[in-house]
Amino acid sequence: MTTPTPDAPAQPQPQVPDDGILRIGDNAETPRYEVMFRIGGTPYEGIANPNGGILAKYLDTLRKRGGNVAVSWLLERMLEPDAYAALLDNPKVSDTDIRTVTDLVTGLVLGTRTTAPKATQ
Repeated sequence: MTTPTPDAPAQPQPQVPDDGILRIGDNAETPRYEVMFRIGGTPYEGIANPNGGILAKYLDTLRKRGGNVAVSWLLERMLEPDAYAALLDNPKVSDTDIRTVTDLVTGLVLGTRTTAPKATQ
């Protein structure tokens, strides 16, 4: 247990229920949207803090329908509709760009990334 410093707020201690049953969803976060990429200066957003349901559905789709369908579903679910459409329809988008966005989105869902990269332009 850490002692709070004067300039840091005290962290709430998790409460363990008396019955030993795991409680899920009591502290669910509201989805937060951030810019995931830009094409020609136009920003495109997606979910920056995916919930566990997205991970569960991704894994279920991966198992039942295969990797290609699961990744396609994940991109469509995580990105705003205009962002997903831009990836599909914009001739400026390269294969490398698709792989980079896919790596970002899967990293956010799997927990290997905690934030979207900040654009330099």
